Amino acid sequence: MLHREIIVPEEVSLHLSPQGHRTKMVGVRGGCKHSILTTVTMRPEKLARALTNALNPFVIFTALFALAAFAEAGAYGGVLYLAVELIAAAAVAGYVLFMRRRSRVGDFWISARAERLTPAVFLLAAFVALLAALVLLDAPQKLSLLTISMGLASAAVAGITLLWKASAHCTVAGHAVAAGLLLLGPIGLVFLLVMPLVLWSRVTLKAHTLPQTLAGAAVGAGFAVLFLL
Repeated sequence: MLHREIIVPEEVSLHLSPQGHRTKMVGVRGGCKHSILTTVTMRPEKLARALTNALNPFVIFTALFALAAFAEAGAYGGVLYLAVELIAAAAVAGYVLFMRRRSRVGDFWISARAERLTPAVFLLAAFVALLAALVLLDAPQKLSLLTISMGLASAAVAGITLLWKASAHCTVAGHAVAAGLLLLGPIGLVFLLVMPLVLWSRVTLKAHTLPQTLAGAAVGAGFAVLFLL
């Protein structure tokens, strides 16, 4: 008895994955198709995540404060005032990490708007403590004004966030642009270069919309101009 071998042709098609990458699909006619290529991870998201972590509010404000402290008070005074600022920043970061371990916030950058009120109050208390320390140490007035303007900008954004999720990252970045140019002159241009990267990273990660990032930046810059001009 003769047997015939029947060859069923494969269907080969190309389709776009949800991430926009072309993926080759192979399957038997009438059957289920399966991918023979692994999904390519989106590089823009990885870059945005790295930027949002590297150019975070702690880093940007500390860099601005350090440059202003050394410009206004020299080497010895700059080290002293920077040490005080770092203690305040460490206290805020430690408090957020504590909240994270207690599961009171979802992540370190407190992405959920409803979780931001209590950390915002602690942040404002840290700014008050920093300002008090600067006054007691007879720091240059511009450092005190820098601290006040950043603290009030943070308070304003915290208030806005109760209704609309303005970007705190961009608030600090916008404040650094205006304050840097007013206090440091051409050196402050470095913060102007950083600003678009912060905006792009927050929007790319879908942490904020473009209007929310621009609003945060405007608030920060506005308070810097109000107190330092």
